[in-house]
Amino acid sequence: MEAVNVFLAWSVLILLGNLEPLIVAKLVLVNKGINTERGQITYVTENELQFNTSKERNSCKVEVVINEPATQRVGKLTPQVFDCHFLPNEVRYIHNGCPLLKEDTVILRVYRFTSLETIVETFVIYVKIRNSSSSLVEFGHIPLEVPHFFGLSQPIDRSILSFRYNGFAKICTVRIVSSESQFPAVGQLIAEDPKTQQSEDEQVPIKLNKGSKEIHDLKISCEEFLEMGLRYQHISPPSPDKDYISIQVEIIDKKSRFQQQAENVWIPVKIKGAIPNVKPQAAFMAMFILEIDEFILTPLTTVILDAIDEETQKQRLVFNITKPPPLGYITHLEDQSKAIRSFTWQDLYDTKVAFQPSNISHSERQNYEVEFQAIDSFFMNSLPISVHFSVRNAVMDAPRVAWNMGLDLLEGQSRPITWQSLQIVDNDNLHSVQLLVVEGLNHGWLTVQGKKGFKFGVKELRNGVVRYHHDDSDTTKDDIVFRIYDGKHSVRHKFPINILPKDDSPPFLVNNLVLELEEGDCALIENHILMAADFDSNDDYILYKISKPPSAGELIKQQLPDGSGTSVSSFFQRDLFRGLIYYHHFGDEVFQDSFEFILADSQEPPNLSDPQNVMIHIMPVKDHLPEAVPGTIRHLVVKETEIALITKNHLHFTDAESPDNQILYTVTKACFSPTSPGLYDAGRLIFTDNVKKYMKNSPPHVLSSFTQHAISHLKVAYMPPFVEMGPDLLFVQFEFSVSDQQGGMRTGLIFNITVMPVDDEAPEIFTNQLKTAEGGHSFITAEHLMVTDLDTKTSDIKIELKKSPLHGHIKLHGDIMLEGEKFTLWDLHSSNVWYQHDSTETLEDRVMFLATDGFNTADGMLIIQERYL
Repeated sequence: MEAVNVFLAWSVLILLGNLEPLIVAKLVLVNKGINTERGQITYVTENELQFNTSKERNSCKVEVVINEPATQRVGKLTPQVFDCHFLPNEVRYIHNGCPLLKEDTVILRVYRFTSLETIVETFVIYVKIRNSSSSLVEFGHIPLEVPHFFGLSQPIDRSILSFRYNGFAKICTVRIVSSESQFPAVGQLIAEDPKTQQSEDEQVPIKLNKGSKEIHDLKISCEEFLEMGLRYQHISPPSPDKDYISIQVEIIDKKSRFQQQAENVWIPVKIKGAIPNVKPQAAFMAMFILEIDEFILTPLTTVILDAIDEETQKQRLVFNITKPPPLGYITHLEDQSKAIRSFTWQDLYDTKVAFQPSNISHSERQNYEVEFQAIDSFFMNSLPISVHFSVRNAVMDAPRVAWNMGLDLLEGQSRPITWQSLQIVDNDNLHSVQLLVVEGLNHGWLTVQGKKGFKFGVKELRNGVVRYHHDDSDTTKDDIVFRIYDGKHSVRHKFPINILPKDDSPPFLVNNLVLELEEGDCALIENHILMAADFDSNDDYILYKISKPPSAGELIKQQLPDGSGTSVSSFFQRDLFRGLIYYHHFGDEVFQDSFEFILADSQEPPNLSDPQNVMIHIMPVKDHLPEAVPGTIRHLVVKETEIALITKNHLHFTDAESPDNQILYTVTKACFSPTSPGLYDAGRLIFTDNVKKYMKNSPPHVLSSFTQHAISHLKVAYMPPFVEMGPDLLFVQFEFSVSDQQGGMRTGLIFNITVMPVDDEAPEIFTNQLKTAEGGHSFITAEHLMVTDLDTKTSDIKIELKKSPLHGHIKLHGDIMLEGEKFTLWDLHSSNVWYQHDSTETLEDRVMFLATDGFNTADGMLIIQERYL
């Protein structure tokens, strides 16, 4: 398959070299390709793609060519049009998860615009695909399997696959994307009623049983996906022995609802009784000869070129042009001004593919051999299919279009229609040929010699005085249909115009709903409440510039889930999408608020919207709530081997209407570590009444509620985790609410605890025998000398040479080590330490090492087995 991909890449290069004019000023400065993981999104940076253009606004645009089915086969580069100086996280390649290819290609065109001309350069980005290093899906040992044609697989459950995510603070969803990926190719996914399953011995076409339904597009939780009894049903023999089910897995943060990770995955399906996929082949009924009149655009049809494949429907076959014609080019009739490198069988069948002969006339018939390859839906290529193109000299008096390159221009620009872009031939009276506009010009107008016109001759065309003017509307295509006549004969011809968008319109609001929250609360501004869009630029970089801030509260940006946040006067839309923007009410008796903002895009200078308003409705709550005493730090520092009391300096709330014994703290979320979400034991709150001394090895009663009176009298303490916590600080939090006797309550409060590590564990040293040749040397690696220490960082561990070998030396960085000298684990792992034998005829040598973490030590003997040369 890799060889096929290389061949495809070379063929694309050949086509580019054959069809595109040589650009003296190379626009593509850096093109290092894209390295992506299967099923993942990879953002393109200036390290991979860079252009040799100025940063002047709208001077340079890049367009992804999308009508090439032999490119972007397992992924997609977005957006389709972007600025040459694109922003970070703007241009991305999304791999669809297909496991069949290790490479992909993307064809792009870069346009440099000046006031007089448009320079176009076409280039290819190569995509290398590697397996995902942190896949969200783990496949089981049992494959998904269909026992025979028309059969049903076993249910998709945890024996087939499982999902890797932390369910504590994350939401995992699965989206079935069969309609987007066109997989399964020879089957379908159904939700099967287990009471009406078909017999395994029944090998006939089956209909859906009562209670079963076909599944095309569905989004459900990962757990539901594994429990709903989904099965693969084979429906289309003959078929390859493998098929795939395409899904998209998404991990979302529960609080912010921000997507943290996404992956496209293809679930393989094994079809018993089927044979491996067979490559397509040329259809024997096709003629493989195309007769062409010079200058005349001639369609290719399935009578001329065709292929067959038993396992792939013809509509899904793709043809790749592996040997293009030496003169002229193959094009798609949607835009006949540009050459194509590939096309679908359906386009061929619908006569949308044609050959444009050269604009050079020849006295003799010209014969070319053009080669194609058919590609099936599993990306297997046929052998080369040759088609003979025969271009004959045609003697006729009617005018004809010999060359049609269309126009490329920036939105709002004008360009001359020159002889290089539109050439007319006429055997007997070319000087009499006139061109009359009969259709088109939907988004612009023509001028002839500076005045609006709709009719001109070949002389004006040659002199470059015919000019197309775009009306500056948000359009990407226009065309002109000419009636070309010489006084006796006439033809109709379509002249395409490609318009690249420029960023000249401001962002606009899509969602703007009333924000509701309780008095004194902090509410997340979610994207269903407030969201903007921009037709011309990346929505992530839309800037909300606050022109009138709220009066009863403030807008804050909260980077950490339980942090305090900072007040902001502007924010990007990507901050909204990531759940970082909140409105915080000050708690005063004001129940209506609002803020005004202006939307700005990323252009210089930016395009600005009209002022917009967000309305905020505050719901009143009980006025007298428990209040935190000023100076209370709500933070505790404790050693991992100790138990610390929570005092009034750490936690102290008061209420004018309630005594301390009626102020109740309720733990709404027990001790947890926000930085180590998978930690099982993050410590516990305990009650110390009538207990003289608590030991960590005696599990106490865990507190779920307590009063301010208990804190004031030193009855509440925190006990760190029982297990050794390692060398790093442990950050612990517990969430609580505080309420009074009258029902006033504050919720969602956080208490922070920092647990300090204590180095009370000695390192452990393990050795494995080292073998070396007489007089030779051998590297001492972690395979021979391994040191572990649960409560010390590896960078703090040192290994001392306690006793040197008798028949050789220990060398560090090439220098002989003396007893008492030390090296690090990094030296060990980097092959900087080795044993050098002194050629003495011995069978064994010994070295004593001492490992230390600065406080504790452990020694170990390394035995060196020597062998004669």
